[in-house]
Amino acid sequence: MNIHTLKLATLLLSILFSTAVLSLAQGNGTSGSEVLTNENVITMVKAGLAPGIIVNKIRTSKTNFNTNTNELIQLQQTRVPAEIINAMVEASTATSTATSHTGAGDVSRTDPNDPLSAHEAGIYLYEEIDGKKKMTQLEPSVSKQTKTGGIFASALTYGIMKTKVKAALAGKNAPLQISNSPPVFYFYFEAKNAGLSSNTYYTTSPSEFVLVKFNDKSNTREITILQANAFGAQSGTMDKSARGFKVEKLGPGVYKVTPQEDLNDGEYGFYNGGGVGPSGGTKIFDFGIKLSR
Repeated sequence: MNIHTLKLATLLLSILFSTAVLSLAQGNGTSGSEVLTNENVITMVKAGLAPGIIVNKIRTSKTNFNTNTNELIQLQQTRVPAEIINAMVEASTATSTATSHTGAGDVSRTDPNDPLSAHEAGIYLYEEIDGKKKMTQLEPSVSKQTKTGGIFASALTYGIMKTKVKAALAGKNAPLQISNSPPVFYFYFEAKNAGLSSNTYYTTSPSEFVLVKFNDKSNTREITILQANAFGAQSGTMDKSARGFKVEKLGPGVYKVTPQEDLNDGEYGFYNGGGVGPSGGTKIFDFGIKLSR
């Protein structure tokens, strides 16, 4: 064997060894989908990777570590360096925090387009475009304008005819326009445990919202939020404007919401409350449906 053949053989062996170590470190998976476990870390330590490299790998990867007392003792007995064990404990704690605050927790380590990952509190549209998941947060619009109708007719009939109060949103269309129906939404709530025992009222469920269809005007979208006559008043959205939806609870503070039937072209919104809010405006999470483009 000449010197050139020897060098080539040495180079090939080095490449094969590096590939084998990388495969072990990745758990025989792809870098984009791998989830590091205790076994992966032990494998990397036994392969001779430097502690600093393993710590960086832990901090930049998805993890699913078991850090109970017995497992920590086993890691120590397997001669895993203390700095690596500390990194594993930190990663495990961060994952637990994100999981327990799904509605409004630490979202820096999660996939923003995965509905089961942590998200900031709010309402999100879920779509699959070309096989890829996409989540879009609905920004609420606030009605600073209310319209009152039927006052004259009510006066003429001594209060028998109803007076209506309407919330009006500026613009003919919502910024978010959806081209498929029925759309799928996910609700994430900050207050996940507030209930009958709470001294303060919180919104904790999509059931406290109403899905409404607006009446389209020339440059506004309107919805009736109150009607009254001499015999009493009724607040909230009127039945003819409301659209039913199904609610599926996925976890603490996390709900999947789907309209019970296809929504036709038009302007819609999720509305919570029985009238004008304390700030003088009505908050509505609005969107439009445009199936025929």
